[in-house]
Amino acid sequence: MRTPSRLLAALGLAALFGGGCDGSGKATAGNTDAAPVESPSGVVLGPLDHHCSHADGGQRMQIIGLCQVDDLSSVPASALGCGVTFTADAGTSHEPADAGAPDAGADTSEYGDTMYGSAGDDDDCKYYLSWVATPIQQNTDTYFTVTALRLADGKPANCAGIRADVSLTLTHGATPPRDEAPEIAPGVYKVGPIRFDAAGQWTVRFHLYEECNDTAEDSPHGHAAFYVQVR
Repeated sequence: MRTPSRLLAALGLAALFGGGCDGSGKATAGNTDAAPVESPSGVVLGPLDHHCSHADGGQRMQIIGLCQVDDLSSVPASALGCGVTFTADAGTSHEPADAGAPDAGADTSEYGDTMYGSAGDDDDCKYYLSWVATPIQQNTDTYFTVTALRLADGKPANCAGIRADVSLTLTHGATPPRDEAPEIAPGVYKVGPIRFDAAGQWTVRFHLYEECNDTAEDSPHGHAAFYVQVR
């Protein structure tokens, strides 16, 4: 069953674009073309994502556990208010994810499918993410405002330090923001600037709690990717 915030997001998209999409990927507002629908805000409309839904329609979710870090200096200074417990990893060290590498063609065993729209669950069903952006155009600094909620309890994903990797193709990417995104409200992050240098359908992947080793299933580390249309 969807949470109220998820329902409101879905209704907001329907009102904004005058219609939705059915499971075939066709717009239901009289447009019979199978191609995804573009919006002025960079959102690409297409088939709804259901990777965190059970067969009976229920919500699949993963409770967040300990954040095990290789380097304790990476723990946020305000860790006590994060709602996440940080601890030193007692096991072998792990290679950190490279959020700056273009990965539109990344191994699907590592990442889930890229999603249409501007809201959806992360790859591991830990978070519900939604985004809006400043005008998305070529060679212009773009900022994404990303809201992240924990699926298990609906609370904001505080101290997630969201980073983005951005790619048009496997070999064509955009320079990611140098620093992790500031948290401008509980669970709300300003990601950018990102400069798209070509028109086309890009993939923007948001990484959460990247300092947490991603070996354990309940690691706070998460990621979710969305298609973004650049004009």
